[in-house]
Amino acid sequence: MTQTNQIRPSNSPWSSPVIIHKKKDGGIRFLVDYRKLNSVTKKDCFPQPTTEE
Repeated sequence: MTQTNQIRPSNSPWSSPVIIHKKKDGGIRFLVDYRKLNSVTKKDCFPQPTTEE
């Protein structure tokens, strides 16, 4: 896909690598590794409101 310019490499901390994995039954599983993105994402410092609030 990089040869046809459909995708291009990125070193951004906001990008996540994609892996195509073949299942035992012959199907294809599309996997995204979000660990790098989760490491730069800031968590909210306050609790989320509930539906009663």
